[in-house]
Amino acid sequence: MDAGSEAADLMVREGLQITEATIKLLAAGSKNLAAFLYALAKDNKRVSGKTNMGRLLREGKELRVFQLRESDLAAFNAYAKKGILYAVVKGKNAGDGLVDLITNVDFASQVNLFLERHGYAAPKREDDAAKKADARAPQGNFSPQRGNGLPQERTTTEGKPSVKGRLAALKRAAQDVEPQLPNGRTPPKMRE
Repeated sequence: MDAGSEAADLMVREGLQITEATIKLLAAGSKNLAAFLYALAKDNKRVSGKTNMGRLLREGKELRVFQLRESDLAAFNAYAKKGILYAVVKGKNAGDGLVDLITNVDFASQVNLFLERHGYAAPKREDDAAKKADARAPQGNFSPQRGNGLPQERTTTEGKPSVKGRLAALKRAAQDVEPQLPNGRTPPKMRE
């Protein structure tokens, strides 16, 4: 054979191998793309509008519940298409005309804006001063109610012995009494 025919044969063989590798890559890629599109379609990647509770719960974010009149639901549906993901829950026996609107914390401010524009009362804010006024024990490391971590027998402010003091007294009393088992043997000593 001459050199020209060998070169032509080599070129054809290399071309077939490249074509075969390309077809294998395209087949694997199309299979993976089909699996990805199927998973995407099944997962329901809706980012706004009405959805079900399962979708909201799968996100794992904190949920907020708002009450809305059923007559305002159509207006809210139109408003929510602009970027609010929500679910509507209506009680079967509820005859008050209200529905529960559930969304996650990301959309709570937008729902509040809609509710304020449609005449609903603004949500109540908790007062930080009222929370702090109800503290049972004063702050600090050495308050008598909290203790200071020292293993001492103390009494409370009313003169009653503390729990640690009562436990220590009970342990001392138990050591003084020697219990007997029914067969006349003594039980093993307890460790401190």
